[in-house]
Amino acid sequence: MRFVRSNAQWRAAPGSDHGLRKRPGLQGPIDDAFMDSFLMVRPTGRPWHEEPGAWVEEELHRATNEWRAQFRGDARVKDDGAITEDDIARHHLVLWGDPRSNGLLARIAERLPFRWDERQLRVGGKTFSPAQHVPVLIFPNPLNPKRYVVLNSGFTFCDFRNASNAQQTPKLPDYAVLDVAVPRTAPLASRVVLAGFFDEDWRLPVEP
Repeated sequence: MRFVRSNAQWRAAPGSDHGLRKRPGLQGPIDDAFMDSFLMVRPTGRPWHEEPGAWVEEELHRATNEWRAQFRGDARVKDDGAITEDDIARHHLVLWGDPRSNGLLARIAERLPFRWDERQLRVGGKTFSPAQHVPVLIFPNPLNPKRYVVLNSGFTFCDFRNASNAQQTPKLPDYAVLDVAVPRTAPLASRVVLAGFFDEDWRLPVEP
């Protein structure tokens, strides 16, 4: 919080008592969304590009299977067009696909901290080809900032699940860009081309 003194009284500075800010239960990283009620949102439209579209389909299938295998339960899944206001109010939403294939993602895409269209994916000062790369991230849901929205990710330690329970810790930060051309069998680190944490106001860090 920031305060200013005026007429012998202290008041909260403009902008310090509203807007997005990290706090307990809304601070990331990606895996934090799976510590509370969540809903997988399946895309029903045509993706911009074939390879990322196939990757999304496979990863959604993997995420639901791994949830069942590791946590002995079925993850809730609904089509993008079937999401209700009650769903938005009650659950963290895990959106799969791109703004063309997922109608709910299209509704909020311009309010997320990157720019993504058919021609380019721009995160901060870096640009990637959306024909080969997919963003994953956690962010306050623009439709309900008391809940998260997650893009294109289940819990991030599924690749390490068979090693030890000690490996069941987050393997990605708040956001990342993944190269879908790298085989799924390759180590996670080799598929990540960018990763980082948002600052305390859920903004991308300023590059030096």
